[in-house]
Amino acid sequence: MYHALLKLLNNEVSGDAAKNLVAQISQWHRIQASPMYRAAAEWVDATLRGYGLASTIERFPAREGVYAWAEPMFQEWWCDEATLHLIEPDGTQRRLADYRAVPLSLMPRSAPADGEFEVVVVEGGDRPEHYAGLDVRGKLVLTRMMPMSVHPVAIEQFGAAGLIFDGMRSVPEVCPPGDLQDDIQYASWWWWGGETRAFGFVLSPRAGAELRRLVARRTARGEPVRTRALVRSHFADGTLETVSAHIPGTSDEEVVVTAHLCHPAPFANDNASGAAAAMEAARALHALIARGVLPQPKRTIRFLWMPEMTGTYAYLAAHEAELPRMVAGLNLDMVGEDQEQTGSSWLLIRTSDAMPSFVAPLLEALREGYFGQAHTFNGQGEFPLFRHAVVPFSNGSDHYIFGDPSVGVAAPMLIQWPDRFYHTTADTLDRVDPRSLWRAAALAATYAYFVASAGPREVAWLAREMNYRFEVRLARKLQSATSAALGGSAPEGPDWAARVAFRRERQQAALESLRRLDPAFDPHPWQTQATTLADAAWARARDVLDDWRVPEQETLPEEAAKLIPARRYRGPISLQPYLRHLPADERADAKAMVRKHGEFMDLPADVALYWADGLRNLGDILRLTELETDVRDPAGLLAYFQLLARLGLVELRTA
Repeated sequence: MYHALLKLLNNEVSGDAAKNLVAQISQWHRIQASPMYRAAAEWVDATLRGYGLASTIERFPAREGVYAWAEPMFQEWWCDEATLHLIEPDGTQRRLADYRAVPLSLMPRSAPADGEFEVVVVEGGDRPEHYAGLDVRGKLVLTRMMPMSVHPVAIEQFGAAGLIFDGMRSVPEVCPPGDLQDDIQYASWWWWGGETRAFGFVLSPRAGAELRRLVARRTARGEPVRTRALVRSHFADGTLETVSAHIPGTSDEEVVVTAHLCHPAPFANDNASGAAAAMEAARALHALIARGVLPQPKRTIRFLWMPEMTGTYAYLAAHEAELPRMVAGLNLDMVGEDQEQTGSSWLLIRTSDAMPSFVAPLLEALREGYFGQAHTFNGQGEFPLFRHAVVPFSNGSDHYIFGDPSVGVAAPMLIQWPDRFYHTTADTLDRVDPRSLWRAAALAATYAYFVASAGPREVAWLAREMNYRFEVRLARKLQSATSAALGGSAPEGPDWAARVAFRRERQQAALESLRRLDPAFDPHPWQTQATTLADAAWARARDVLDDWRVPEQETLPEEAAKLIPARRYRGPISLQPYLRHLPADERADAKAMVRKHGEFMDLPADVALYWADGLRNLGDILRLTELETDVRDPAGLLAYFQLLARLGLVELRTA
């Protein structure tokens, strides 16, 4: 069904050429809404037009007070030079950071500065009690916490002039604590309007530790550590660019492939690799269609390169009338990793259960075309030579905006994760593998063209494929639970009967989505088959799992459970820009709530908002969120929606 197409695109796509594109893109310091990002976007646009593609740059306002749905925009920023020097006791200066040499040594969107500043070490930094006995007014706070967490307290409350950040993230599996001691972690400011802007520099953990020891020694002698900071930066109302290229179809429907183009230099895998893979996929499809090897597709294939999140909000809000014509999407983020160096696996991120669709099963099936790269010793089995997995929905990239049911464009994501060098100056071109780029670009092109050309024949195959994968996935889940129950483990989460019913209903809705590809498709026979498959799987496990359940669960108060949240805007909600509008005491309470319900306030909060369709009450949303994420936090869910209502982002109605 798809093998010939995949083979054709495998032969057309070049991983080495894609890596050359990564090399070019990664040279730019691609800060959102900046001349450096604009230069990269203009180069991408010119390169695509050089390939013969129809490409254009769409520009959106980058200034305070402008919103794309509920997402606030911000001013353009750029910097001419920035340095931080340590002032020695004899008056000589030792350079600690230089923006021209290492752009990430200056926090993006740093305000201008020119003067001498004392350094004060703060352990933590996001709470007032961390500053007990310290005077940081007009000084630089040395912290390992991210700047936007520290800003409200250090800058706004206690009057610090700026920050020095020397933290480094850790992922135990690939980047344990103490790793990457000589690299720099990406840390940035964000200004949406009304904040006290500050400047900040970033040091490696080793350089930071040396500075901390120096501060401790001199403080013990009553001698301050002083620095000389110069930041020649600029803010102005400007624009945010999205590159939009398309391969025309014969109808007004579209398939959308996205890859964010932003991020600092020298970032190569994040996300010059995704941008390059999308460019190579677009080139390959255009070339094959132009040569007559592939016919013109039924649906237009659109490729978008934009600033992550904000650019996606801006583009979709400007093209809101076109959303019903977008039948599917695909997001490429960090797809070029050399797995041996980065420790990554090639992940296929499924869509949310709140947005059931054919897209993830299709992409999963297509990707298995790469699994026969090697054979067992006797030649009787075949397998891939790369790490891979299919995992449930997660947020964190542009697919989660497209895939919000209020937007309605189901979009899985391809990503390599985890990555030892993620968001550090070690994310360089030598960590990129042409083979990873080749697979990602060819797979993206195959997926896009398959969806763009799909009709009754492809839909009939896909319905069968979807039910096969549904049966296997459900059977594995039930058998895993059965093994845990028989092994004496305590039950967790929803009852398994409820889980099976939920999976069955979601599969039926996913089969219904095939009508996007063929309006004449009758999903009912396949939905009946899905019910039969689910019932049979449950029958095999019911004797063990029917009574293996949590005896008591926390619930919402009766009146709260009846509340119906009505969303006022399309798309997910970013809380941080809105919390600053609250009075100080309410803002502190809101942040305390977020910390208290940390597990819920990550993915489950976004999923809960997905399920809020203006008809479901909070009791329903609590149940559905738990069924999708395995997280049940009634108090957190209620507090979250009450906060959204307080911020004017939802309306809580009574039935």
